[in-house]
Amino acid sequence: GRTVLRAADGELFEIALPDPAIAAVHAALTGPDGAGLPPELDAFAAAGHLGARPGWPAGRRRVGVVRTPADPGALAPLAAALTLAGAIALPLDPGDDPERLAAADVDALCWLHDGPAPRSWTRLDALADRGVAWQRISREGRHVLIEPVAARPGDVRHADVRARRLAAAGSGHRHLTAYWDGAAAGELTLGDERPDEAERRLVAALVAQDLCAWAHDAAPRPGSLTPHATPARRRLRVVDLD
Repeated sequence: GRTVLRAADGELFEIALPDPAIAAVHAALTGPDGAGLPPELDAFAAAGHLGARPGWPAGRRRVGVVRTPADPGALAPLAAALTLAGAIALPLDPGDDPERLAAADVDALCWLHDGPAPRSWTRLDALADRGVAWQRISREGRHVLIEPVAARPGDVRHADVRARRLAAAGSGHRHLTAYWDGAAAGELTLGDERPDEAERRLVAALVAQDLCAWAHDAAPRPGSLTPHATPARRRLRVVDLD
């Protein structure tokens, strides 16, 4: 039969090699990590087709994490996901002073808000100008919004997300504004919509993945499964918990 190699981006390559070389390739791919690669795989490895995963860059490991309203138990899944990915999660006190947060000696700030995004987040958009990556996560009902990581000029910041959502709402922008204002005033009538532990872990894993992409300056690799992949710095994730 044919021997086919699936690349990390989903593309499939047929390998036409003599049987002994095929056996060596198979042994290298199924053996323990760190086993030497046969020369037949050098080109695949150089092109990134073998799926090697680099660790979190040391210069971007310190991630400040904030959860509002304060709840250490609800923050734990996020801190655990970041730690597993190779970052150093540092719980911080909330506040909307970008200078104070930029002085906290962190490479990124990840803020999880259990409710519609606070309007005060627009003040923290200035963190990206101070060299601190700025990641926001909020919840509206059973939808969690993971906003793009803003870390450089031209990145999508919270003010951009608010403006684009209002524009996309069309004539319904007044209703969206009223919803946000009601949340800010504590006047929303809520049902049973809070995430459970499994849902918190799901969100935490996605948040850590987006922040890891920023840490690596990773660009999406278009492939047959993701032909129009959007970079994490331009993508608004909406997670439907139902």
